[in-house]
Amino acid sequence: METVIKKFTEADIDSAFELAIATQRPLLIDFWNTNCKGCERMDAVTYEDAAVQEYLDQHYVLVKYHASKITRNFIKAYLPNALQWTPALYIYSPDGAVVRNIAGYLSPKQFIIELSIGRGAMLMRRGKHAEALELFSNLSLAAAYPVLDQEAMYWAGVASFFANGKAFADIVPYWNKLLATYPGSTWAEKADILPSVI
Repeated sequence: METVIKKFTEADIDSAFELAIATQRPLLIDFWNTNCKGCERMDAVTYEDAAVQEYLDQHYVLVKYHASKITRNFIKAYLPNALQWTPALYIYSPDGAVVRNIAGYLSPKQFIIELSIGRGAMLMRRGKHAEALELFSNLSLAAAYPVLDQEAMYWAGVASFFANGKAFADIVPYWNKLLATYPGSTWAEKADILPSVI
């Protein structure tokens, strides 16, 4: 499967991780399969989108990895759980830890939001909570995808907590917004721990 985006393959996975370390960018591995309709659509639609190409070029190291070529050594080093469906998109921090994984086809806009949330997770892993907070707070496309919008609000609260000296009060504005905007949602249930007086 060919894309126009600069990418690595399973044959040069070590070089991809070296570049991720050198640039301090997250690494995206797109596990694909022959005759996978979602994989074909990712290549034909999502990876062909100019905004996706620009986002990946600026923020990610991309690896297209044929699922049939996964080795035991790779599983041991980098794949904490089994692939159940392709495309399977795994986002790694430069140290090799998985910070997000997504299964199935993603439209260009949804893909950019998922990549942004993955990048925010990587920033938090690296202790860059203020940068993560800014990223989570400015996902303008997220409102079109309520589940992702909810998740971004939740993680914005968490990032704010750590960015501001672990003060629980810093979570409140983000989680109150989540509770008000998406009452009864899964992410609102996670955030429904706010004390009545802070």
